[in-house]
Amino acid sequence: MDPNRFDGRTAIVTGAAQGIGEAVARAFAERGARVAIVDLNESAAAQVAADLRQTGSSARAIKADVTRSTDVNALVQAVTDLFGSIDILVNAAGGFARTLATESIDDDEWGRVLDLNLTSAFVCCRAVIPFMKSARRGRIINVASEAGRMPVMLSATHYAAAKAGVLGLTRHLARELGPFGITVNAVAPGTTRTPRVAALHEADKVAWIEKLTPLGRIAEVGDQVGPVLFFASDAAAYVTGATLDVAGGRIML
Repeated sequence: MDPNRFDGRTAIVTGAAQGIGEAVARAFAERGARVAIVDLNESAAAQVAADLRQTGSSARAIKADVTRSTDVNALVQAVTDLFGSIDILVNAAGGFARTLATESIDDDEWGRVLDLNLTSAFVCCRAVIPFMKSARRGRIINVASEAGRMPVMLSATHYAAAKAGVLGLTRHLARELGPFGITVNAVAPGTTRTPRVAALHEADKVAWIEKLTPLGRIAEVGDQVGPVLFFASDAAAYVTGATLDVAGGRIML
């Protein structure tokens, strides 16, 4: 099979109404996959799915709060009813609203950010594992962050802890699920020009980030797509438990 194609495979992409998740979902669809566009923003997810169907792709929007088991279980059932299989899961849902000093993070804020970034990945992985085990194959790709790899000035304690947790989850699942032919990997994006980042960071902050980056620019959304597709492809069949830093050289481990 052409490693750049995903014909006959079904991909669930969370956080797929905008940003990295949207770009990844569109790329899978363009390469022949059936794609579930999962997001809380139902109208935006529906627009992405409609765009893809106009090009002949098999895409469906599914509204779900991926921090809630009931929503995720219903999502997985809907995908199997629609497409018959679950071959790829990309956990791209995440984010946080603003940088906060640790002493300013209250319990509710801590819980929200861990739920959105870490609990969501766990809940979605847990839900698809039985289907992938039954098929004895599968690809799980978790979108972490450079903040989970090293201290980042424009991050915050709860986000860093959550993304580091995503990396730990990735490694543990890779060991647990390897005997079933399921690979689990992560990408760790650096600052990426998503709509959320564009709203948060003024031009001077972007320029400062670029000065710290060996490649001299912040990432564009498209820069994060190729690594995700690689981990999902047959070319990465013998890669599991890995984290790929996509940060323009700011992280070199």
